[in-house]
Amino acid sequence: MDAIKYIALDLDGTLTDSRKTITPRTLDALSSAQEKGVTLIIASGRPPQGIVPVARELRLAERGGYVMAYNGGEVVRAEDGEILFRHPLPADVIPEVCAWSHRLGLPLITHVDGNILTNSPHDVHVVRNAGINGMPIVGTDSMAEVLRDVPQSPVKFLMLGEASPLAEAELLLRNAFAGRLEVCRSTPNFMEIVAAGIDKATALKHILRDRNAEASQLMAFGDGDNDLSMIRYAGLGIAMANATQRLRDAADFVTLDNDSDGIAYALERFL
Repeated sequence: MDAIKYIALDLDGTLTDSRKTITPRTLDALSSAQEKGVTLIIASGRPPQGIVPVARELRLAERGGYVMAYNGGEVVRAEDGEILFRHPLPADVIPEVCAWSHRLGLPLITHVDGNILTNSPHDVHVVRNAGINGMPIVGTDSMAEVLRDVPQSPVKFLMLGEASPLAEAELLLRNAFAGRLEVCRSTPNFMEIVAAGIDKATALKHILRDRNAEASQLMAFGDGDNDLSMIRYAGLGIAMANATQRLRDAADFVTLDNDSDGIAYALERFL
């Protein structure tokens, strides 16, 4: 394995603990890696606005890091704010996804211009997502009406609900949109919907191309099934102990959980 020069970090359930904070030990370990010339990449399903506070805490703008948002749908270079990559949802599938949300009775949200747009503004999972990202909710009962005046297609939809019905919905939508959309749950209650071919590994390829680097120089941390592509792509893929079974099986190494400084533990071991 080549020397590690890049570290990709999923955010919720990986970089942050159950209180949504970065622990002092993990922050110190990542700062130490940066001082050694390692570039950090936040690789999250969150919108860019929901990642900004963490990017500031890790001083990505000063230290040359990257922000990957929307589960790989958008990549921003932190030092100058340049968008390296943005892939919106195909316009023709948007009404279909909205119709599925209505048919299944499961809330749908997207993030546009600093707002959370939704067809279920009072749903508990929608409110939770708004709290995580620090964004206001805008919505009515009709998602099509909410999106009517949006200037460009959104990059991602998030369908929300209780674990069992959302798992059933995941299978239905994967079949309905095979070859047109990527559908994957990032948590039991959140299901990511992005354009076909978009995932965290694809976005990481754009970042490494920007730096003329190789996947063998990349270490990646994750906890959800939406992290599978980057864990498999990285030269060293690491799953948190709280990760899904699929991710733990795919990883090169399983570290401690996100409440036990799993990132710091792995960095101390491998760097």
